[in-house]
Amino acid sequence: MSSPEIDHEGVPPVGSSNDLDVERDSDVPISTQIYWQLAYQIDSGRLLPGARLPAVRELGAALRVNPNTIRAVYRRLADAGYVTSRHGAGTHVADRPPLRRGAEALAGLVAEMIRRGAHAGFTADEVAAATFAAATERKRPGPLVRVLFAECTSADAGYDAERLVGEFPGIIEAEGALLDDLPDRLERFHYDLVATTTFHADEAQALVHGRVPVVAMLVGPGYVELVHEIAGLPAGSRVGLVCASERGTDNIAETLALSGTRGVEIVAATVDQQDDLALVDRTADVILMSREALAAGLEAGFSRRERIRPWTYEFDPSGLELVRRAIEHIQATRKAAAG
Repeated sequence: MSSPEIDHEGVPPVGSSNDLDVERDSDVPISTQIYWQLAYQIDSGRLLPGARLPAVRELGAALRVNPNTIRAVYRRLADAGYVTSRHGAGTHVADRPPLRRGAEALAGLVAEMIRRGAHAGFTADEVAAATFAAATERKRPGPLVRVLFAECTSADAGYDAERLVGEFPGIIEAEGALLDDLPDRLERFHYDLVATTTFHADEAQALVHGRVPVVAMLVGPGYVELVHEIAGLPAGSRVGLVCASERGTDNIAETLALSGTRGVEIVAATVDQQDDLALVDRTADVILMSREALAAGLEAGFSRRERIRPWTYEFDPSGLELVRRAIEHIQATRKAAAG
């Protein structure tokens, strides 16, 4: 194994491979094993804010895992708000890691479920058995059509999944997932359909690899008008991008480039990068804020708030119609098989 990489301040990265275990005969994918362990180390305080994670190739070599797997784990940690990455500076634990994934939060959910079960007359063992049975059933087709909505941020994926359930009540159950997690989710659970926006259609198709149908949904005209507004800015304009993760800012920048935006300087910041947020506030002519950034109330910290544009979208009716047809086809196929 190579010696630990030293960062620009002369400090070796922490969270070495000695702290991680990979069980190759486990049903849990290796990428998920590594992600869970690193997330737990951050949640539990073993990895403190600012701590540097090992370089991708170093950790991959130490664990005998493909570097692309480690790279996907780091992207997943970044999307969840656990880490930040900068070219040439490595991957570090975020200054404000998310609390929602902490061990204490999960313990609280379990305790509340047991308490409510006891109130209804069920023992803890009965609650545990029902939980295990429900998790097992997720691996088989259920009475409802199961839809997995994939996006580049957790907030958008979860929000869009809830919107689909609202559009097709009593017909589907929908969950959100990061695009990078599609192979893992499809291996572990049963889904009838994957949905995403047209911006991620090719990526989703490649990740799904033909296992289930993929529906690419058009977004509404308001979002398209916003993209056209940015594309029409004069050369030399500065556009600020504020997201929960660098994956989110990269995705917006890519969308703008594909839409024909030219001669515009991008100034990006994630929700925990105070210096970058201040730079966006000082220099940007227009500021695009993701759903997660808006939910965090970051717009209140910016001067001249008339510059802020929500980077959100509604589904175009034609996109919903595509989902409806896919659902009806799945239902018809099930009925024919049952007959």
